[in-house]
Amino acid sequence: MVKRKRQRKDNQNEQDRISDLSDCLLLHILSVLNTKQAIQTSILSKRWINVWKNLPSLTLSCFDIRNIDLFQKTLKDAVSHNIKHLKLVVSTIECIPPYFSCLSLTSLNLKAFYGKMFHLAQPQIFPNSLCLPALTTLSLEYFAFRRSDDGYVEPFSTFNMLNTLTVRSCVVLGGQSLRISSTKLGNLTIHLYRGQPYKYFPGSTFGIELYHAPSLHTFVFTADDYIHKLYGSKSVFSSIKHVYFDVVCYCNLQRRNQSNILDLLVELANIESLTITSTTLMVLSNFPDVLKVKLPSLLNLKSLKVITHPVSRPTTIPNGMVHFLLQNSPLAKVDYIKYKKGLLFDDLLHR
Repeated sequence: MVKRKRQRKDNQNEQDRISDLSDCLLLHILSVLNTKQAIQTSILSKRWINVWKNLPSLTLSCFDIRNIDLFQKTLKDAVSHNIKHLKLVVSTIECIPPYFSCLSLTSLNLKAFYGKMFHLAQPQIFPNSLCLPALTTLSLEYFAFRRSDDGYVEPFSTFNMLNTLTVRSCVVLGGQSLRISSTKLGNLTIHLYRGQPYKYFPGSTFGIELYHAPSLHTFVFTADDYIHKLYGSKSVFSSIKHVYFDVVCYCNLQRRNQSNILDLLVELANIESLTITSTTLMVLSNFPDVLKVKLPSLLNLKSLKVITHPVSRPTTIPNGMVHFLLQNSPLAKVDYIKYKKGLLFDDLLHR
């Protein structure tokens, strides 16, 4: 009996030692767990009830929290404790409370999930009512944009601190263009692959207007069988210094798509570095008499990186296309890079 009491006392002391750890150490422990596990620690003792709410980064998924009310409550708890980085995977935009506001949030990664019935699903509408004044990084995937009360599709203009924006496989409803407007936006990445469920959504052939982004310096654009028309003010295009182009599939591209790429190259008057894939060069090479075109741009080009793809995609660089890009900057440094999985533009930029 004495031995059992001693063991029980030892166990209690061990539990007390864990509870006596500082918040910093407890948060470090929770940081190695997934969000569901971190939230479950709240039942361990009174000491742990609110610890997870102080995590600076949180991932909430409809896979882990299927009840919308519980999802919203968890989100509100995190917001009330000054969450800074948030990743949300939602099956419906209703998972996010109406007029969602968070003064501390600096990074938001938002992805819509449609399940196996994606061909029957309606695209989730990105809300125009988010109040995120400190947001500097925003990533969106599989959402639809619609026009606001002023008649324009301009979903990012209220994010006054936004520096980095990634738009992945999103659509625009109503046959309008997506207007990019953000005063402090420096890095813009647009991935428009027409795979599932994206190809089933209406509005996937929209234009992209770089309307007001005077600080934009880095632009990444990838697409497959449809090259979206990109246009905007000369002041925005002239501010761009680093560009990455990747057109994945060129087999079924129409001449209009080829022209869209060429038109964009013409607009990029002041870029200093250009990273372009062999497949993109294949698209350009199919434009009639492209090698006879005199580019008025690329005068300040210092670095040209050509990425060749593996066997599953064409690796041949069309004759004359590298020289075509260098016609106004013959002294620019040229690097040929073999594609490998996980190769990031940031890595290429600093090579």
